[in-house]
Amino acid sequence: MEALYRKYRPKSFSEVIDQLQAKLVLQNAILTDRVSHAYIFSGPRGSGKTTLARILAKALNCPNRKDYEPCCVCDSCTSIDKGNHPDVLELDAASNRGIDEIRRIRDAVVFKPMMGSYKVYIIDEFHMLTREAFNALLKTLEEPPKGVVFVLATTNLERVPPTIVSRCQLIEFKSFRESDILQHLIRVAAQERIDADREALALIAKRASGGMRDALTLLEQVSSYAFGEKITVETVERALGLAPARTVREYLQALMNGDVKNATEIIEKVYEDGFDLDQFVQLCLEQLEETIAADPSVETIALARDLMNMASELRLFENKRIACKLLSMDIAMKRSAKAKTTESVGQTVVQQRVEQVQKVEEQPQQSETADISKVLEYLKEHGDMAMYVALVQAKVSKKDNKIEISLLPSQRFQYEYLREKLFELEYLFKTQLKSSVDVELKLDEERERQLLEKLQKMFPGRIRIEE
Repeated sequence: MEALYRKYRPKSFSEVIDQLQAKLVLQNAILTDRVSHAYIFSGPRGSGKTTLARILAKALNCPNRKDYEPCCVCDSCTSIDKGNHPDVLELDAASNRGIDEIRRIRDAVVFKPMMGSYKVYIIDEFHMLTREAFNALLKTLEEPPKGVVFVLATTNLERVPPTIVSRCQLIEFKSFRESDILQHLIRVAAQERIDADREALALIAKRASGGMRDALTLLEQVSSYAFGEKITVETVERALGLAPARTVREYLQALMNGDVKNATEIIEKVYEDGFDLDQFVQLCLEQLEETIAADPSVETIALARDLMNMASELRLFENKRIACKLLSMDIAMKRSAKAKTTESVGQTVVQQRVEQVQKVEEQPQQSETADISKVLEYLKEHGDMAMYVALVQAKVSKKDNKIEISLLPSQRFQYEYLREKLFELEYLFKTQLKSSVDVELKLDEERERQLLEKLQKMFPGRIRIEE
């Protein structure tokens, strides 16, 4: 039985999902007969680099080509699909990385194509070539014979010598959007008569991390596990060895509530059930990402930062169970003094205090509050959640042509992030507010002191300010 990712591999430009920039460059080159002698396809795995390289080879050699689209039925096209075309050579540089393989290519390029109009050499993961192999390829790339095209695919462009990059046209590929992967999975599931819930396919799309090949491989794995039964979210979790979503939510709630005992018990159970703890922490971060995107708060962002630190530290320990329990204790104990109020089960005391202070805070200001709703909407639409969250937490005011973004000293992480993005931030304000403004960042220690003093008055004896 043919693997799904091979069965549903695009065979023409029109079947390729997204990758508009890459398709336009190649299509226009074919139409104007200005195909470059060498291309570098750079991008993450499963983004369609070798697939598009094959389609380019088919288009160049197809005798029945219409504009830029190969017919996909002639002997040339079918032989390229099968991988036995005499003029199209695919080489995996990860396992053929030495100078001898490149010398064989260098010696073969001088001969004319046997079956088509072009000889196409597709070298996958070519960043794995040795230094000697790169040097042997250099001269051929610079002055190849007529009718020879090199397509060099890589997931790690940084490891490619600049001398090679400068002799090729560079085309960047990007990861697929989850929505595109989900729609493709729905189509494949329908054609393969796989009964699956949309939520289950959405979870597979998320686990694919932007790779279409990975998504189809995971769908095939889950389908084999289900063995004809309907695929649900629980089926996907069991098939992929993921901790249940309910367990993830319970663990996050325990950390938010400062429930040390419950948090460590959940970690123990996750370990005993055979789930990978590194993966469990990643699932928690993914859940927090969704929570922050829907309703950002200081507390959830702080928890996300703690879990990111945990994920980083876990890699250093051989005994993941002990390390994860101790780190969970540390995170929960930070919040143990911030117990839930009886009025709101899902809201911490700190969240309530901050909200109450914000409601009663009425200070006269010399500058007017800036309306940045258009900026926030733009960031939300374009997925820049880090800048969105930082601006949501900031106090933004406008005076004349100056935008002042004020953050508390306890928000130094957001302050440093915005400072690094200051040029981009100024451009964003100018384009969205349709006026020329200067952006100034500052840490407002006085405002934080006033907030703490008000908290002291609201909760006497329970708030202490350390000098």
